Amino acid sequence: MKTSSICLMPDYQRLVLKYILFFLLIPFSHFNIQAQEIAKRPGVGLVLSGGGAHGIAHLGVIKVMEEAGLRPDYITGVSMGSIIGGFYSLGYSADSLLKILKKINWNLILSNKIPENKVIFLEKSHFDNSIISLPLSYNKVQFPLGLINGQQVENTLSFYAWPAADIKDFSKLPIPFMCVGADIITYRRIDLKSGYLPDAIRASFSVPSVFTPLKIDTMLLLDGGLIRNFAASEAKEMGAEILIGSYVGFEAYKEEDLQSLSGIMKQIAMYRSLEDFKEEKKKIKFLIKPNTDGLPITNFENVDSLLERGYKAALPFKESFRKLADSLNQIRKQEPLKNILDKQTYAFDRIEIKGNKDYSDFQILGVLDIEPKKKVDKYILSERIELLYGKGWFDKVKYRIVPRNDSLILVIDCIEKPLAMLYGSVHYDNSLSSGLIAGISVKNLLTQRSVINLNSFLGQYYRLKLDYLQFLDRNQKFGLSTSFYADNTLIPMLELRGKKGDVIGRNFMPALTLNKRIGLNQMMSVSLNYNNLNLILHYDSDDHPSTISYNYASVTYDYQINSLDIKHFPDKGTIFNTSLSTSKLISGGIKTDTSKTLFREGNNGEFSFGRFYTLYGSIKHFYSPSGKLTLGFGADVLYITDSDSLSSQNNFFLLGGIESLNKRSVPLVGFHPNQIPVKKMAGIRSEFDLELYEKLHLEMMANVFAISDFHTSKKLSILTGYSIGFGYLSIIGPVRIGIMNGQYNHETYFRKTKGYISIGYNF
Repeated sequence: MKTSSICLMPDYQRLVLKYILFFLLIPFSHFNIQAQEIAKRPGVGLVLSGGGAHGIAHLGVIKVMEEAGLRPDYITGVSMGSIIGGFYSLGYSADSLLKILKKINWNLILSNKIPENKVIFLEKSHFDNSIISLPLSYNKVQFPLGLINGQQVENTLSFYAWPAADIKDFSKLPIPFMCVGADIITYRRIDLKSGYLPDAIRASFSVPSVFTPLKIDTMLLLDGGLIRNFAASEAKEMGAEILIGSYVGFEAYKEEDLQSLSGIMKQIAMYRSLEDFKEEKKKIKFLIKPNTDGLPITNFENVDSLLERGYKAALPFKESFRKLADSLNQIRKQEPLKNILDKQTYAFDRIEIKGNKDYSDFQILGVLDIEPKKKVDKYILSERIELLYGKGWFDKVKYRIVPRNDSLILVIDCIEKPLAMLYGSVHYDNSLSSGLIAGISVKNLLTQRSVINLNSFLGQYYRLKLDYLQFLDRNQKFGLSTSFYADNTLIPMLELRGKKGDVIGRNFMPALTLNKRIGLNQMMSVSLNYNNLNLILHYDSDDHPSTISYNYASVTYDYQINSLDIKHFPDKGTIFNTSLSTSKLISGGIKTDTSKTLFREGNNGEFSFGRFYTLYGSIKHFYSPSGKLTLGFGADVLYITDSDSLSSQNNFFLLGGIESLNKRSVPLVGFHPNQIPVKKMAGIRSEFDLELYEKLHLEMMANVFAISDFHTSKKLSILTGYSIGFGYLSIIGPVRIGIMNGQYNHETYFRKTKGYISIGYNF
């Protein structure tokens, strides 16, 4: 009976029992060395397959093993299994990994995009604001590859794998680990056992046609699942004798599934891997196959559901896992897991820059601002890498930490963008009409650390800005710029000398500015401006002015913040601007159809040449209480001194519209853009944005403003407005359409209810 019972035992129990009996029957005095070898605890290997988002189900399997008290001695992973297995090998628990996976913005890292708040302030105007964004070289226009280069995902991996950054041999990790890649040059399986752990993981899950291949030494690596999606043999080679496998990989299609080209191509592509799995699974003692039906392989947001599927599939094995753990512990207790997760800082002996040609080591190290021999943590290093990438110099920039002899080297790998970028788009709205948006950015053209930006909106009403910026310091925080700004904008109804009519405001403004960048999202500047403004009036009277012009000098201080995560339909972030300026009129002119008169101080005519001051501030803050709903709140305030009439001073702002048209334009829903001139005002605004479907938004806005009318400066008027409409982020940019209503006691010309429409990116 005993013999029969033993024969019916699972293989792993017979193996463990054999070790125990053999150990007890051998005399210690004669066979001490042999006894020590026999007492060796059999190794448990955990084999995790690839499978896209379905690989998250591996966490449920691991959680059941944890609850049973069974910890693997070796881990192998492929593709998504390399992420789960690689991080688990560092000492993260299943619960910790669950929190990490839920915290990661998968839509962001599985793309070439980065949040706008990770882009340096001076680059925000170009970022995600054009249909065409093409790099220009001396010989040709270069079109992007269209693949995900891994900028976001590689730096995310480096962040969470930080505790193991100084471990080159993966067998030295708290749990020995290896993953599998495929070299597409030789089409060979590559066992990744050493090097920089995030690179090995990134290579293992580089899905063809989604990610660009990762170059390591002479190899060009893609997803290991192309050849081997389940590395059981490798776990055996590492020393594992009892294998537990979790498989969520591709299953062969049946005939009814092979009625499309995509299905046939996938079956062909995965044929070798499927055949390999048939052999590899024979080596597994416990094979767990979570049911992932109904959960898309590309949706990484279903973290809880996938973990639950893995947990449910592994639960029937829990008692067997517990018995295995108890049996192994009878031979020898498992060594406590070495804790490396508390490792916070490294001091680097040297910093090396690789891949740079147009930007010198001096420039890059200046922005990085990290010194050898000084301790650095992962937060600082991640922030500096983001700062480097946010400057727009690189298609990709990442860091690696390389142990070399007794030194620790920080390596910065970069792929440079061409020095010149071309941007293009189209735009239409019911205030500017239609136009073409064109821009160009050129770096290091005349001098090192210089940037030339040209932005333009070309149409019936135009805007143009040309800026030359020269950074003054190594860290590129301080810059001196010369700029020229011009616009031609409609003021729909302006009263002058008792008459009303359409007016064109035409500005020409050269400026000299000293600015300081504060982090990624803040900018402080002091500028000296010369402004030529022309108010071109549409009146028929011969003796009535057709143009009133102003030429004045100003000194302006600006402080700006832009921390929006997305430029259009943001989920969170703040836009803040405060401006304080002092101005003095130099000359003014009045032109009629028959004459032109120039006025200066001492012969001022209708013009006031006294110095005046302007204070303007605005803030908008967005936050998302749920995944689909975003709320926004804001306020504006304006105070201008010594403003006695519209004809005698150009010191007024213009209210109206759903977005700003120029530097003196303040949005006010319910009214046409630039409809109401003001010199003093204060107001609050609110926004409601509900994403009904992907990229389709229901938008509601409301605002209340108190203003000082131009012709009744001692009285305050209350303006209220609201709007409702839809927004959609299309391939040509944001589309907004809706209706709005504005209430203003002094308005008699325009209807209270009106529509609005805006299509495409804006200047």
